[in-house]
Amino acid sequence: MNNTLLSLVIAILFGIGTFLILRRDIVRVIIGLSIISHAVNLLIVSAGAFSGKDVPIITHNEVVPTNIIFSDSLKNGVLAPLLNGTEPTHFVDPLVQALVLTAIVISLATTAMIIILAYRIHEEYGTTDIQKLKRLWG
Repeated sequence: MNNTLLSLVIAILFGIGTFLILRRDIVRVIIGLSIISHAVNLLIVSAGAFSGKDVPIITHNEVVPTNIIFSDSLKNGVLAPLLNGTEPTHFVDPLVQALVLTAIVISLATTAMIIILAYRIHEEYGTTDIQKLKRLWG
């Protein structure tokens, strides 16, 4: 995907999420938080990817070399292991993907908890409008 298009999509998601968070309805605020969470995940993945296209997983068809030399050097542009002193192989960073996967799970749990709280507020007070809830509390 084009970096400009991806940046535009992330900016639009942040804008929609911010717009929904500023609404009076609790359900819309929850949806806005979820959208912003997805935008942050996209931003982290897009910032963590570099020029590599290969997956850093050795399949069963590949021969695993016994002497892998790891010499990452940002000065020389080496961001992946050198295999037997050959040219560096550019891999995609798996750490970013693992962090985003963890963030997705945490976001799912947080969203579920907030939805349960909003449901209980609706059962107790009969509304999810923040202005009406402020009047009920005094």
